[in-house]
Amino acid sequence: MDNAEMIKRLQILEDIEAIRKLKFRYASLCDYGYQAEELATLFTEDAVWEAGEPWGNFVGPEAIKDFFLTMPDRVSFAVHALSNGQIEVDGHDASATWRTLIPASFIEGDRNNPHWMFCDYKDTYRKVAGIWLFSRVIVNVTHTFAHTEGWT
Repeated sequence: MDNAEMIKRLQILEDIEAIRKLKFRYASLCDYGYQAEELATLFTEDAVWEAGEPWGNFVGPEAIKDFFLTMPDRVSFAVHALSNGQIEVDGHDASATWRTLIPASFIEGDRNNPHWMFCDYKDTYRKVAGIWLFSRVIVNVTHTFAHTEGWT
C-alpha cells in the first residue's frame, strides 16, 4: 500500500469517527433538555429532519430548531440509546443507519407517562468547511409502547 492509499484510508476512519461523534452529540443534546439552539448548528442550511406522525417533518436549521423548542412541552425525559451504527463515507458525503431504544416520559395532560420507543435512523451527512453536518435525518419510529403495558 502506498502513502496516498494509506492517507485516504486514514481520512475515511477519521471521517467515520467524526460522524459517530456528531450523532452522539445530537443524542446528548436531545436527552439533556432538547437544546434546540445547539441542535440546529448540527445541520446543513438545506437539511431535512423527518419522523412523520406525530413528530413531523422540517426543512432547514431554523425549522428544526423551532421543532426542538417544542419538545420540552411534549417529552419530559428521554435517553437515546444508539447502537448498530453503520457509516459509509464517500468523499464529502456520507450515510449511516442507527438503531435506538428510547425510554421516554411523554407529557400527557398533567401526567408524565413512561414509554419505550424503538427507532431506526437513516442519516445523510455533508462535510462543510471541514466539519461533518447532518443533511438529512429520517427517524422511523418502529414501535412505541407504554411502559406499564410492556410489549409482547
